[in-house]
Amino acid sequence: MSDCLHCDINELVEKRLEGENADLSETVALVVESLADLILLAPPADQSRLMAEAIANLGQAYLEKIGAIEGGEHSRH
Repeated sequence: MSDCLHCDINELVEKRLEGENADLSETVALVVESLADLILLAPPADQSRLMAEAIANLGQAYLEKIGAIEGGEHSRH
């Protein structure tokens, strides 16, 4: 494991997708399920806020990566 959780997660996902029967839709669903599990670790009062932040960050990251907007202060690599 490296110091970059984002990089470690992407490496695991890429290895899974290298398989002969890799299914991108299924892999996306599994990553989303993991995110839901992570959100559920928070106290119930914080879960809605974390869900909203996750959706906002997904949109932001997607727009940055397709070049529709410039990377902001939360931009990674």
